[in-house]
Amino acid sequence: MKASYKIVYNRKRKLNKEGKALLQLQVCLQRKQRFFSIGIYLIPKQWDESKRQIKNHPNQIRLNKQIRDLISGLEDFEIKVGEEKKNFSFIHVENYLSGDVDMEFIEFCKNELELDTSKKYSTYRAIKSKLNTLETFGVLQSFNDIDYTNIDKLDNWLRRKGLSDATVFKYHSTLKQFINIAIRKDIFAVQNNPYLKFKPKLPKTAKRRFLDKAQIKRLKEKEFTTTRLAEIRDVFLFSIYTGLAYADIATLRAKDMYIDDNGDRWIWREREKTANEYKVPLLPQAVEILNRYDLGKRLLPVKTNQKTNEYLKEIATLCEIEENLTFHMARHTFATTITLSNNVPIETVSKMLGHSDLKTTQIYAKVVDEKMKSDMDALRLKMTEQD
Repeated sequence: MKASYKIVYNRKRKLNKEGKALLQLQVCLQRKQRFFSIGIYLIPKQWDESKRQIKNHPNQIRLNKQIRDLISGLEDFEIKVGEEKKNFSFIHVENYLSGDVDMEFIEFCKNELELDTSKKYSTYRAIKSKLNTLETFGVLQSFNDIDYTNIDKLDNWLRRKGLSDATVFKYHSTLKQFINIAIRKDIFAVQNNPYLKFKPKLPKTAKRRFLDKAQIKRLKEKEFTTTRLAEIRDVFLFSIYTGLAYADIATLRAKDMYIDDNGDRWIWREREKTANEYKVPLLPQAVEILNRYDLGKRLLPVKTNQKTNEYLKEIATLCEIEENLTFHMARHTFATTITLSNNVPIETVSKMLGHSDLKTTQIYAKVVDEKMKSDMDALRLKMTEQD
């Protein structure tokens, strides 16, 4: 047997209000140990430490047999797992005690996801969707299936479905997240982690598309004949002048605003996506947009994300903007055209964007440098032609 089992009484040396303490099953496996409750509470005089059995209890015969059967059953279950050429682990003990001896890896992941209440609903939903896809893949049945060969098969399977490098990378990140949880809980051996050898292909950094000053001017000055387009344009411009993402503007309320001692208005809150706190002093253009609307607690007439991006395509056509206009471009535009291009320090921009890592903001600085180089190359060509 790889595992050893022992019944332990009152491990924490503490009695409950009834003067009783818990009996636990101590399992030693691969030089590690874990304790599992077997649901039996005794007063001190009902436990025989030398014989490790219950005494002076009206049901001692039945309870002692129950304990013997429990350990015997676990030993038999361990043999069965070994015959299936699987590595016996603490998760098998946990499943046996709960009566669920057939728990699969994906089921473990879903259970852990449900236990993690810190994740926002959008993140929870995205992870749940990936786990459902992994379940459809069907190869990662048990923890013993988590090896280099099967992770490589998964990578190829996802790519054959036409998924991008970035999306495939997110699947691997999700898998690594749950494998690491299993390792921390002593359910999965760290040396068996396939990602010690398998390195997912890093996605290329997505090109940050943004609007220039001329395009912003056309957006701002365009007269729309329909209210819906004018409202979408205003919300989009508000994002350009504040750097707020769609989710943050959609949930923006009057309570998120405050006025400082100089009478300047600020937004001070947490990002919906990351919960990172950020402060944004409002530019006059942003204040002007807010002053157009009086919606009570809501500050702006935000439509659904799908409708917003749908209407932005129409707005781009009317404003003769050839870019594929999406709402997230507004945030990129704030970082590049509005702030970094106007010499706002990158550290300040990072804080206003609510980035937790300055490296994320540096991507925008690189974009600004590339645009500057492109403009200078065009100028050099023009000057050469003039000469």
